[in-house]
Amino acid sequence: MPKTLPMNTEVAIIALTLKGCTLGSLIAEQLNSDFFVPEQYKADFQGRSFSNLEQIFGYCFQHYRKIISIMAQGIVCRMIARLIKNKHVDPAVVVCDEVGRFALSMLSGHEGGANELAFVVSSITGAEPVITTASEANKIYVLGLGCRKNVSKEQILLAINQAMQKAKIEHKQIRLIASCWQKREEKGLIEAAKELGYYLRFLPKELYRNDLYAFVSSAASKYLDIKAVAEPSALLASKNPELVLKKTIFGPVTIAIAREKLING
Repeated sequence: MPKTLPMNTEVAIIALTLKGCTLGSLIAEQLNSDFFVPEQYKADFQGRSFSNLEQIFGYCFQHYRKIISIMAQGIVCRMIARLIKNKHVDPAVVVCDEVGRFALSMLSGHEGGANELAFVVSSITGAEPVITTASEANKIYVLGLGCRKNVSKEQILLAINQAMQKAKIEHKQIRLIASCWQKREEKGLIEAAKELGYYLRFLPKELYRNDLYAFVSSAASKYLDIKAVAEPSALLASKNPELVLKKTIFGPVTIAIAREKLING
């Protein structure tokens, strides 16, 4: 299953509040998606306006394969309850809070692509992707990756395999690859993640620029104006992490691996 979302208009974004519209506008611009805003905000945002929330959800369920809802989860539950049929035909639904703290895969996680979409939204806003499907929740390792520009898929795959062997873990235990915002268009990385079936999460610059972090990388400091990529990416994208592989250089690729210390991990 591919883990990246192409630029297209199969995605609809529905926002409800002023702050939600601001966040939705950012996501819509990045994804080239259709954006629906309340009538009262139509003069402030480029999008299609609506006056009845229940009707717009009904419309989007019929006409889009993926829906990003920026509002409380309870509201979305009530709006889609009468529309849900089954996981094979329902569109993917991701719910975001208006300040961009979380991106929750709510409906059609695997079949519809909501899990994947949550990571896409996360890479735009910095939100924490929330995935509750059991097959994903039981994966407890996060791979942080930095690489040179235009590195090939084969070089990425080789480095990941070498890192796996060094850390003594298997591919099926990896939850995602995390890297910095600058790597969002890195073709070799995207292709490698797709081949391995990994989710990709690209973290925004502001997450790295925290004085509490003591990471050091001369290359990251010189070219990206941040302290490092591999280790902070692995740790920032994990829950209660510990490094099981400190940053290790494999040719043009640097990898660090974090293990999430969870109750049932």
